Amino acid sequence: MAHESRPSNTQPAAVEVRTPARLHLGMLSFGAPKIRSFGGVGVMVDRPAVHVRLRRAEKFSARGPLGERTIGFAHDCMRFWSLPPESACQIEVLTTPRAHVGLGSGTQLALAVAAGMRHLFREPPTLVEHASEIHPTENDWLFDTPDALELASAVGRGRRSCVGIYGFSRGGLIIEAGRWGSSANEDPQHRRFSPMVARVRLPSAWRCVIVVQRDSIGLHGEPEKAAFAALPPVPQELSAELSRLALMDLLPAAVEGHFDEFSAAVYRYGQLAGKPFESASARLPHAESTAQLIELLGELGVRGAAQSSWGPTVMACCESLEAAGALVEKFEALKLTQQYETIIARFDTQGAVLRVIE
Repeated sequence: MAHESRPSNTQPAAVEVRTPARLHLGMLSFGAPKIRSFGGVGVMVDRPAVHVRLRRAEKFSARGPLGERTIGFAHDCMRFWSLPPESACQIEVLTTPRAHVGLGSGTQLALAVAAGMRHLFREPPTLVEHASEIHPTENDWLFDTPDALELASAVGRGRRSCVGIYGFSRGGLIIEAGRWGSSANEDPQHRRFSPMVARVRLPSAWRCVIVVQRDSIGLHGEPEKAAFAALPPVPQELSAELSRLALMDLLPAAVEGHFDEFSAAVYRYGQLAGKPFESASARLPHAESTAQLIELLGELGVRGAAQSSWGPTVMACCESLEAAGALVEKFEALKLTQQYETIIARFDTQGAVLRVIE
């Protein structure tokens, strides 16, 4: 049963929400009836960010990239929380990553809108305390895991991977265990999510160079659903090795801050996690160029390179800002910037931030 909305005289007039982007290194399993499906590994980065503003209004309107999509998310929130008809707002999308390239923009945009709707018409999340990457004021708010799961329920996210949901709440390297069965017919008020089994905040000195092939997108929507339906189950021995890599190589290296071990584990995990998808991903126009890019990054000295989701985004782990800058300079010297966009990002350690602006 939905909760009642709070009195309007305690609500702000406008808020803005900034979220990190999500890189997904691959799933642990899917399709095997005796094994949880869709668990996997991902990491949040501070760029390219989603940045939206919501302002109370007499009727819904939207502007900016994917603006019309945000109104759909807002209507989802109204139904989920049983908000009164006057709970309308103007939504402005100031920035968002390119859609369908492996940066998790859809989930982050949906959660950002849901966070704004909840703050405008319901109750606030957790007040910022000792956030390391921002300068908090009395108008700044962060999100805990229960907040993120409630927001995801409101806008129907997390039916497969939940990395971006957990990353919306406090960022980090995320390992999730997966879920049993399908969520297609579940009551959104009581839907069960894939549980997060580990979160690690990576060292602040490390950087990630995000390399995105221009004019190319990955699978999404109905073609992605069809691809999952046609793919055979992941063999149990492959899921077992991916789990071992995640929990015994990648996670300890992250906790201990061992960059070389972390990078090697990222590469091995990414290569192995892509195997079950080869029959579908090989047909994508960027499949060959992505494999060549990861090989090139290795030749340029990057040990930790991996594709995010269906691509065409590739992450390249760098031990410092200087190393990341040097890598971008090599791309420029090789005249690759016409084919690829490069972005130097931090590994995010705080997740989304909401600020009351009026």
